[in-house]
Amino acid sequence: MPRSLVLGNGNLLATFDSDMLMRDLYFPYVGEEDHTTYQHKHRIGVLVEGKGFSWLDDGSWNIKPRYATDTLIGKSMMVNDNLGISMEAADFVHPVKDILVRHLRVTSNTKETRTVKFYFHHDIHPYGDKQKDTAFYEPGTNSVIHYRKQRYFLVGGTASDKGLTSFTTGKSEYRELQGTWKDAEDGVLSQHPIEQGSVDSTIELTAVVEPDKETDVYMWLCAGTALHEVLELHEFINEEGVDQMENSTRNYWESWVHKTNQEYGSLDPELVELYKRSLLIVRTQADNRGGIIAANDSDIMQFNRDTYTYVWPRDGAFICMAMDKAGYQEMTRRFFHFCCEVQSQEGYLLHKYNPDGSPGSSWHPWFRDGEFQLPIQEDETALVILAMWQHFEEFHDFEWLQDMYEEFVKEAADFLVEYREEKTNLPLATYDPWEEHRGIFSYTAATTYAGLIAAANISQALGHVKHANEYQTAGEEVKEAILLHLYDEDSGRFVKKIKRKGGKLIEKDLTPDASIALLWKFGLLPSNDKRMISTMKQLEEMLRVKTPVGGYARYPNDFYHFYDMEHSDQIPGNPWIITTLWFAQWNIEHAKTAKDLKKPLETLRWVKEKATPAGILPEQLHPWGDNHLSVSPLTWSHAVYVETVLMWVEKEKELKKSK
Repeated sequence: MPRSLVLGNGNLLATFDSDMLMRDLYFPYVGEEDHTTYQHKHRIGVLVEGKGFSWLDDGSWNIKPRYATDTLIGKSMMVNDNLGISMEAADFVHPVKDILVRHLRVTSNTKETRTVKFYFHHDIHPYGDKQKDTAFYEPGTNSVIHYRKQRYFLVGGTASDKGLTSFTTGKSEYRELQGTWKDAEDGVLSQHPIEQGSVDSTIELTAVVEPDKETDVYMWLCAGTALHEVLELHEFINEEGVDQMENSTRNYWESWVHKTNQEYGSLDPELVELYKRSLLIVRTQADNRGGIIAANDSDIMQFNRDTYTYVWPRDGAFICMAMDKAGYQEMTRRFFHFCCEVQSQEGYLLHKYNPDGSPGSSWHPWFRDGEFQLPIQEDETALVILAMWQHFEEFHDFEWLQDMYEEFVKEAADFLVEYREEKTNLPLATYDPWEEHRGIFSYTAATTYAGLIAAANISQALGHVKHANEYQTAGEEVKEAILLHLYDEDSGRFVKKIKRKGGKLIEKDLTPDASIALLWKFGLLPSNDKRMISTMKQLEEMLRVKTPVGGYARYPNDFYHFYDMEHSDQIPGNPWIITTLWFAQWNIEHAKTAKDLKKPLETLRWVKEKATPAGILPEQLHPWGDNHLSVSPLTWSHAVYVETVLMWVEKEKELKKSK
């Protein structure tokens, strides 16, 4: 199920589904240690005097998840005609303190004053599983605390000037026990003060709701690594006040998203809104220690018992290049330092990493067909060098660049130089950007070229002339090899990949692949080169999804999340947000008049249409149903949207000046 809202501060990340139930709770790293885990949820129930009881996900609520403008604060509407109440949920994570607040503004839709009880259920799985846990009622703070080892979660709240009016702890997922949430349905919690093993808890808040008047209900969850930390956070809430915390959070994110005074030209206001929302969503996926995760949606677990909550250096590099252009260098520098920390002694980066810097899971073998092979995607190393150079071009910090040269660039560039075929100068075989096939790819070779030229530029800027010449020469050799071996004269386009063995060509794969559409961005050829133009025209035609949904697929016969359909010329695969925007970027690059900008503008509008009402973008879409597939939000999708908006605005400005 796509996530409808994501809220975070770089340490604590919470996600919510379409029923506004919390589905993921990550702490202390963004994307690592999901304390809810796959398919579990934290329920909210409402008992209205004289009307009955309802859970938010029982189908009787009309729920519209939204964000407040330019912030990471929710503004979601919930209406239940049977109960006769409406609620606006202003959920937020404090930007500095590791506190999640759920603020319900409750209104009676009748003329009666009624007592309403709210039940907040927490099914916490410390460290991502459910064993050896404890949940207990803490009378000094009138709260319930869950803990195990170095993970503590304090749940408190207030309504109508009163704290918790009842509570209970109990067993769940044990001997068919469903959990304490069932105890709430009769409106009387058992107040069991402590439980250990496989546990959950439910708290009760009671409000008096008057007609034509909002009543505030607050629930908070404090996260820490020790008991004293969550108790101190609870004390902070009491001293600061929840309303002031909400105001501070609003002011913080409004200032953050407007910090660059970005101009938007004639861009549609709703496209500008999605641009700012994308900046904010990208920030929620960035850990304060540098890792930038691909996505946070744990429901992808049903696909392969694994998630997207990893740091792919490739995704991170693309994201950083976009965020640097937008002026958010603080988070990108943390990512670069993360890459320095995880780089191998040989200079390369692995497939992916956990947010704490440890190697992530992988399906790329170290041994195949009786031979050792390096299980990497070379673009992940090369693109980080490129992103570092583009960062320097934006901000001109020589001392930072020297640090990066010593800590990452030199070893990474030396690896790119060495990891080549002696006979052709092409990069040795690695895996493609989609992580499916092994070979020598046009895309990967082009990123290697770009990484080497970036390393040469970095070396030259720092006065390391010998290394600059070495990397420049190697880069030009790779470029020459690409044009000789990876451009197919007969078809008039770059190939997807070739395979070589024993110094001989054994396979040439002409599959049109969207990653080839990036070759011009890596500087391999000018965008007006006839080989590039021929390639792009063919890719646009072969990868376009010819249904009312539109967009562009990755490549023909792409089976990843391709359900209940057959491939055809009409539907080569599911449309992806990033691939569709890559073609828009190509059209922006080639725009000569304001009229030429209309086509990429329509693509930006297409992306806006595919976003949820809250502004969430997925990895891919169903080619007929238009619904989100795979993970949502995908950080990379939001970053490429940011980059494309900036390119469009800059091109419009350039064309106006040239008149």
